[in-house]
Amino acid sequence: MNNLFKLINKNQIEDQTLFEVVFSDETHPVFQAHFPENSLLPGFLHIDMIAILLDTKIKKIKKAKFIAPIFPNDTVIFQVNNKKDAYVVKVLKNNKKCSEFTFE
Repeated sequence: MNNLFKLINKNQIEDQTLFEVVFSDETHPVFQAHFPENSLLPGFLHIDMIAILLDTKIKKIKKAKFIAPIFPNDTVIFQVNNKKDAYVVKVLKNNKKCSEFTFE
């Protein structure tokens, strides 16, 4: 991801893992390419990033919903629950949901 984000904190609480990350500024190529005048993180990168953070490969995306934008310099929390044979992920910014998705 070439310095797109930096992991600030990781916490394990029972069957839930929390990853807190901060994004680079608007000069990063991802933000330059995705609406240069109104930079935001592309939705598919929410999913790619959690695969990197969990060090796993995504076999199948069961559902994905992108609710609110993530901008350069934002700090977000990936809230990951491992359910049977799938991961359920919520991405939160200021305690508000930005996205949620489930994958195997």
